[in-house]
Amino acid sequence: MATREREVAGPGDVCERLREQHVEFELLPHRRTVTAAGEARALGVRPHETAKTVIARDENGVNIRAVVLASSRLDLAKLAKAVNANVVALLTESELAGSYPQFELGAVPPFGGPAGDRVVVDRGLAHCEHVVLDAGVHDASLRLRTQDLIDVADAMLADVAKD
Repeated sequence: MATREREVAGPGDVCERLREQHVEFELLPHRRTVTAAGEARALGVRPHETAKTVIARDENGVNIRAVVLASSRLDLAKLAKAVNANVVALLTESELAGSYPQFELGAVPPFGGPAGDRVVVDRGLAHCEHVVLDAGVHDASLRLRTQDLIDVADAMLADVAKD
């Protein structure tokens, strides 16, 4: 695990991307958590203000980062319809580690890291003025305006969460 932690860039690279785009944000250090719900508890925020990034792959091998509320689950059929592609499956842990070595496993943010990913933000987040999400590590999060998230990630807004 120590080797893996040394490879992780930490929140600095993600924060730098936000600064370059002139996006206001808060970096929120917290105790180490491994779920979005745990992250919300550690920060004392409501789960419906916290998002998680779930990553799927389409038939052409393109990764799709889907951002949904911490309390929601991703609906692959809805995601496929939103991106107009055959979504094959969610990435496995080994695929995540290989695709996003600069982030801790399970803490991939919706932006940063390799270029070429598609990003979809669930419409359920549109009602939130601000959202809290992973900063690439399990002991820090970001709070930023939802619209800024959509802009920085060059994301599309679509209904991709399970009902």
